Amino acid sequence: MKYLFLLLVCGAFVTAGIAQTAPPLGKHSNIYIVRHGEKLNGDDPLLTDEGNKRAGDLMRQLKNKKISRIYVSEFKRTQNTGDSLRLQLGIDTVQINADTSCASLFAAITQHNDWNRSILIISHSNIMQKIIYKLGITDFPQEYIPATEFDNLYIVSLKKKKAVLKQLKYGKPSAASAVMKH
Repeated sequence: MKYLFLLLVCGAFVTAGIAQTAPPLGKHSNIYIVRHGEKLNGDDPLLTDEGNKRAGDLMRQLKNKKISRIYVSEFKRTQNTGDSLRLQLGIDTVQINADTSCASLFAAITQHNDWNRSILIISHSNIMQKIIYKLGITDFPQEYIPATEFDNLYIVSLKKKKAVLKQLKYGKPSAASAVMKH
């Protein structure tokens, strides 16, 4: 009975280790990750005028990056942030549930066979860092991105079979980022 217990405990650790492995990024993967633009108040708000300008800035920043699909949450603010790219460039958009486990997102990327393509994920300040971490960037800070910061553009790609992260700024600097070099 003692050996059976040890076997079950060891099996649980092995299973947990497998579940935490990074997704199968391909050599052509460029995963662009942004937070939605500035939003109005309310339960499911639209973007402010500044947020709509940021959505246009995002489109201009990514228009030549060969984005094959956009992943957004069920909230209007993420969908509106991707509208310029979706409408002007005809890019298909997939709506997923905003969850901190990223299970819905990664299942959708797998279902659409997008692990070896350039895709855009538009998410939320409390989920972005989890997405980056689960894409294999394990040294990325796990704190929430400040609620006033909207100008970060993260790119996860594969270099020498390892996930690498690049951070850029786009559009007008956010209040929290205004002191940073743009």
